[in-house]
Amino acid sequence: MKESAKNNEIALTGQYLGVVEEYLPDKRSTYVRDGQIFATKAGIVSINEERRAIEIKSHQDKDRKTVKINDILIGTIQFLRLYSVGINFATINNKIHFNSSYFGNIHVSHISHKFIEKIADAFQITDIIRAKVIKQEQNEFSLSTVGKDLGVIHADCSICGSPLEKIGQNKLKCSRCGSVEARKLASDYGNVSESLRY
Repeated sequence: MKESAKNNEIALTGQYLGVVEEYLPDKRSTYVRDGQIFATKAGIVSINEERRAIEIKSHQDKDRKTVKINDILIGTIQFLRLYSVGINFATINNKIHFNSSYFGNIHVSHISHKFIEKIADAFQITDIIRAKVIKQEQNEFSLSTVGKDLGVIHADCSICGSPLEKIGQNKLKCSRCGSVEARKLASDYGNVSESLRY
């Protein structure tokens, strides 16, 4: 009988790791054939003793540019629908994505703890927002801005296009034309210092 992989040892693609009676395989980094678990990528074996789960982790995980549940992203609102907004991703976990093909939606129920009657009371087209990934459906992602650190981090006046200044918890004012607008603001609106990198 083959020997099972040990925690923190290096595994190569296709390497035998153990059997399904012993471990729960990880969908992203292992595959099962005839009850045996094999690695789908090279990396370090990670065994969760509590869950009896096995997976392969690689140094690329922290530098990845793919999207996972609970990732934090920054994006621009492309359009408003009746019950949701569409967002194009600009950064994922502080890494810039030029010409990103990732796209997300925020449903009205995932905007805030408070009741939002109209999407336009929380977001406008061209707003830059910080959101959290909560679900994936094919290559589209469901996002949430519930939480004080999530929401609009930059907004321009919908009348004259000048940057808006924060005047209240979820209120903004244009210093140029005087327009007052409502948004679901992140706590650091107007003071964002994201360390963006490739």
